[in-house]
Amino acid sequence: MSDLMNRIKDFLWEIAKLLSLVVSVALLVSILFGPQVPFFGGVLNNISPIIDSLGSEGLGVVIALLIILGYWNNR
Repeated sequence: MSDLMNRIKDFLWEIAKLLSLVVSVALLVSILFGPQVPFFGGVLNNISPIIDSLGSEGLGVVIALLIILGYWNNR
């Protein structure tokens, strides 16, 4: 049973890494080419209110991302 749980955990971790890569690419494309880009354009519009609500000038998001990246690098 433990082996099955480890495989499920590894599978979900790989999916999370893949989805974070997709979001990163979508943000980059949206920033470079504007909000009119199909599929990628709306990502920046959807994330902007979240960043604004987490702190002035998105400082809270930057701190949270640094903590998350530090955790991932130590894994």
